[in-house]
Amino acid sequence: MNIQFENKKHQVRYENIENPMSVIFRYLAISILFMFIGFMFGQIFIPVGFVYYANTILIFLMIGLLVMSIMSRKSIIPKSFSMNFVYMFTFIDGILMYPVLQYYLADLGKGVFISILVASIILFATLAKLSSKKEAGYYLGLGNVLLASLFALLIMSIVNIFIGGKLLSFTISIFGLIIFSTYILYDISLLQSEIQNGEILVKNDLSIHVLNLYLDFINIFLDLLNIASLLDD
Repeated sequence: MNIQFENKKHQVRYENIENPMSVIFRYLAISILFMFIGFMFGQIFIPVGFVYYANTILIFLMIGLLVMSIMSRKSIIPKSFSMNFVYMFTFIDGILMYPVLQYYLADLGKGVFISILVASIILFATLAKLSSKKEAGYYLGLGNVLLASLFALLIMSIVNIFIGGKLLSFTISIFGLIIFSTYILYDISLLQSEIQNGEILVKNDLSIHVLNLYLDFINIFLDLLNIASLLDD
């Protein structure tokens, strides 16, 4: 009985290390699905009137996502925790984003909205593929620059609350798009490095990576939506 348990334990460990990219992208896809479930939940239970405050909500939402991203990069959030936390976070995030996403749906139209979603997926997949082709840790040298850029983006977003204006909002979105696109390269490189060093043993070891990649994706998606909306005005 004990021998069978040990064999099973080693098998799970081997499977996670053998094909970690497919595992993490599966969890990421589930996380994004939970976000859209949260969005649909918001459509049902959140008053439509909140949509009119979408621009204000967007600023605070972006600040919240930036703070969460900084917390994860500064190891304030533990490196390993239950994947259920990630799913719960993305579900709640979907609810919070309902007014913003609903606003963009009305402003840009369903066709453009879906096109931007597809473009975000393609951009994410392309950068992830590019990073995975490099040796483990290849982009880790960008870490300090990216973290400093995140703090700068957070300050710009806070200033945007008091100053506002299309030009500043457009600049923030462009800056954010560049930062989180580069973070995809960094995060995949970090994942490869931890796999190579034997730090990824069970699925919960992937939780912080899934959370960071989710934050990369959703920030890129929101930035592209904002850019398209500002250009459409």
